[in-house]
Amino acid sequence: MEPGESAEHEILAEVRPPAGTLVRTSDVDEASAAISRAYAPHKLQVADRSQRLDLQLWTNGMPGLDFGYCQMGTDVRLYAPPPGYHVVVFAGVGHLRVGSEQDSVVVSRGRGVVVSPREPVFFEDWSEDCRLVTARFEPAALEGVLSTLLGAAPVDPLRFDFPIDLEAPRGGSFLRTLQLLRSELDRPDGMTADPVMAGGLANLAMTGLLRAQPHNYTDRLTDSRRAEKPANIRNVIDLIESRATDIVSVTDLADAVGLSVRALEEGFRRHVGTSPMAYLRGHRLARAHGDLQEGDPDHTTASRIARRWGFNHYGRFTATYQARYGVSPVETLRAPSRSPR
Repeated sequence: MEPGESAEHEILAEVRPPAGTLVRTSDVDEASAAISRAYAPHKLQVADRSQRLDLQLWTNGMPGLDFGYCQMGTDVRLYAPPPGYHVVVFAGVGHLRVGSEQDSVVVSRGRGVVVSPREPVFFEDWSEDCRLVTARFEPAALEGVLSTLLGAAPVDPLRFDFPIDLEAPRGGSFLRTLQLLRSELDRPDGMTADPVMAGGLANLAMTGLLRAQPHNYTDRLTDSRRAEKPANIRNVIDLIESRATDIVSVTDLADAVGLSVRALEEGFRRHVGTSPMAYLRGHRLARAHGDLQEGDPDHTTASRIARRWGFNHYGRFTATYQARYGVSPVETLRAPSRSPR
């Protein structure tokens, strides 16, 4: 290990369960295929064809979170479509430039970016020693943790600021959580070998990211004046989450808790930050997303899952779904399983 280099950036000679998958190759086509399997389809070009590519790619999947690193050994240009995931990117060693429609940033050990699920991204100007570290979060899993922190399901898609400061106090805490994950993955008897504990560590990383990096729900997370929700509002939330497909109108919800429609809507806006029906639609969309991830494309269809959750106009469902998750419902259904490797 290099001086000052911590375990989460160490090049592995081999991997053992539960440490994940390791690929080494100098063939550009093999490298491109390996990156596509680990991340997403993309276009890979070696910047100087006289230089030798030396790909070293390590990935590991946990519930809601994929963690890994990629080292090229030379400068490359890599262009990828919207990834469909929130991806934290930084360089454990060296540096490179990462850009999206928002901005471009030279990332290093202390400065990274959070790539949006809905925007294309490029990677270029790699230093020869650059070791790219990535933590890729499933939007539904991350929004589930956000729901717990907010006490309500998010209605709008989660949007992070692009640059992330890993030397700031909360950014440093998030980075140390990734270091903990990396060190436990090296141990066959470590916490990640237990699916329940692995899920807990993944949730810890997601909470750390939501606390460390500014996003469109940060103000609600940090508002110390936010009052505890009244019992009738909590009851409506419980009703939505337990009987989402049975609810037809806001009147159903108001009648169930003995409020007028106006009082219910005002209470929701004050304590939840949205309307009851918007909350219901967001919850149904998240449940449809979960079913699409778990579904077998040989035995079900995206339209059938949409109808199951009350989305009877498939075209509108597809547009809403793609705006939130960055991919179409069919792409989610046909995607390879994201279960831990």
